[in-house]
Amino acid sequence: MIIKSIQFKSIIVALCLFFSSILYAQEPQNLALVKKQLIAYHDSGAYMADIKIVAEHAENYLLKVVRANHSKQKLAVVFDIDETVISNYEGSKALGFGGTLPQIIQMTVTGDKEPIIPVRELYYLAKKNNVAIFFVTGRPEKQRTVTINILHKAGYKGWKQLYLESNGYKTHHKSAVPYKSNTRKAIEAQGYHIIFSMGDQASDFEGGYTQKGFKLPNPYYLIP
Repeated sequence: MIIKSIQFKSIIVALCLFFSSILYAQEPQNLALVKKQLIAYHDSGAYMADIKIVAEHAENYLLKVVRANHSKQKLAVVFDIDETVISNYEGSKALGFGGTLPQIIQMTVTGDKEPIIPVRELYYLAKKNNVAIFFVTGRPEKQRTVTINILHKAGYKGWKQLYLESNGYKTHHKSAVPYKSNTRKAIEAQGYHIIFSMGDQASDFEGGYTQKGFKLPNPYYLIP
């Protein structure tokens, strides 16, 4: 009888804990505090330090592949644009790290865009080693001219090709992966071997058609 009583009490305690977990879910961290952490991460220099680490890994990988390219394959690298080769941090901050899709799209083409220096150094290392450079960005096709001007102003010149999303792509697709992976497939169909793809989102290199992906930090927004 004593054992049964203990078992019954254990069941009651377990049920109480279960229902209390339903009634009192753990509160997420306050959004205002998260935004302060984002600003501190950027302003402390930690954000750029993390970018530099990834860029250095990519540099070492690039040189390793170039040196081993005895078959003389046509080598290429693929870069995303926003938060990869240029920064939209000030615009994102002005929107409170939020905003509607039209506001975000407009933000990417207004104001001065700072180059992300460690990545720009990687860019020119690729050029120095005769590796073709392709940009594959989620910007819409209607922004082609302004995007080219932004890239030139930020010091990026001499790329092989710039790919942009078809106008309205985001209206009909929940993920950037099909567009970006199919574009890399098309690049490889031109006879290129893509050494790596670099971007600030996992969707920048998911879906294959790249030897390696290098993910830059971006806690400010997510593109699936």
